[in-house]
Amino acid sequence: MRTGQRDQTYSPLSWADSGRSVLSLNIRHLWLFGLWPLHDFWPFYLYTACGLLLGFWNVVEGALAAYFSWGDMDDTTLALLTAITQGCGALKMVVFLYTRRHFSALVRRLDALVSLQSEVCGGGSVPAAILRASRRRAKRTTLGTLLFMLSQCFVWYPIPLVAHAEERRLPFAQHPWDGNRHHYALSYFAQCAAGLLMTQISFGVDCLFASAMILVAAQLQILTVRLKEMAVVSRTLCKGKTAYFEEDLLTRSTDQMYNSLRICIEDHQKILRFVTHLQNTMSPMAIMQFGASVLVICFALFQATYSKDFSSALKCTSFLPVPCTQVYLYCWAANEVTIQAEAVSLAAYSSSWVETSPRFKLSLRILISRAQKPLILTAGHLYRIDKEAFLSLVNASYSYYALLSQTTNK
Repeated sequence: MRTGQRDQTYSPLSWADSGRSVLSLNIRHLWLFGLWPLHDFWPFYLYTACGLLLGFWNVVEGALAAYFSWGDMDDTTLALLTAITQGCGALKMVVFLYTRRHFSALVRRLDALVSLQSEVCGGGSVPAAILRASRRRAKRTTLGTLLFMLSQCFVWYPIPLVAHAEERRLPFAQHPWDGNRHHYALSYFAQCAAGLLMTQISFGVDCLFASAMILVAAQLQILTVRLKEMAVVSRTLCKGKTAYFEEDLLTRSTDQMYNSLRICIEDHQKILRFVTHLQNTMSPMAIMQFGASVLVICFALFQATYSKDFSSALKCTSFLPVPCTQVYLYCWAANEVTIQAEAVSLAAYSSSWVETSPRFKLSLRILISRAQKPLILTAGHLYRIDKEAFLSLVNASYSYYALLSQTTNK
């Protein structure tokens, strides 16, 4: 029975499944750009293969451009910047296709987790408001970041045709080996198509994880509200009643509190198990993005500062917030999960446990002890993801930029 349930959890998502999911926007965005198949349709797999081929061709093209332009720091860093950006998107695509079953399980488990506590989110309650706010925040974060990334196309793609109309320049890597003379229109189109696909896929995967972490943080916040609202019947309400009635009322109240606590503990354990699955699925993507972002920030900052070509400086200046945003998405969302997980312990202690039964107090101590263990997400199971990590990565990028600047000045 458990094997059957596991197979169903890891089974591919259909179009109808994606529509019912809390991550429907993220899933269908990745479907639109050829990454997440929602039906068994062979032209879609051809579309995916073409996108992957374009992505790796753009990486090879950028590496060749950096090799042939070696010695010209301006062209070399610009070629490396685009090659690293495209390469990160292509590698994310490969990892996703290899571990697609884990992404399907991630979505199904998150949907089950959200529906689990939806039963206590009725009407105008505080948990209901938290749940609605988290879903809005996840969608707005996804839409905002994806549209911001899409806006880069209006800067990078037309500039070569406007600023260098007679020089036959390409949007990304140039072809120093032939001066962009051969197959210029085809190369221009291939770079634009690959750039759009790889950046949208890269950002789409990042937004998927960020949305999942936002919703998990909300589930932990709802759990804290449920723990705080647990209360035993006060003895002042039993004044004037018989001793038997008072004892019976208190007994039923403490039993009800114990049952509520037991359910909260079970929900907390399910949240922790989901976070473990999220960690395992997200870890390789996060470490790739962190490494790529450090280098891209360095190269973009160098281009924006030292490039003699105004159009290159403009493109890199507009692009500089992109890798910063990708890193910040992970760090901000993971930090929210850590903060809300820490709040569970305080919420449990703040409940009305003084007049409860011994078994309630024992269970509460176990919950508090487990909740006091920090819930930390990592990149590559090595690098802690939080707001401090964002600052350290930006500092590392600036250190590499300073080193590159000193090399240039010499």
